[in-house]
Amino acid sequence: MTFAWRAAGMNYLQYSSIAARALRRVAKQELQAEIAKRQGVAVKYAKWDSGKAGVSAAIPDVETRPKADN
Repeated sequence: MTFAWRAAGMNYLQYSSIAARALRRVAKQELQAEIAKRQGVAVKYAKWDSGKAGVSAAIPDVETRPKADN
């Protein structure tokens, strides 16, 4: 049995992104501001050497995908 998102040619991250966007659109008006606060993406990276993480650094203003007009 194949998942519907897999049969549609998507990977799980694409599917979950679409589902989250749909949920944000139908949320009640009083929850919109709270939801908007959690939409940001924070990315950090660290170089690993001999099994230990080095100093981690944040990558500012990451845009993972262009915003859709709809």
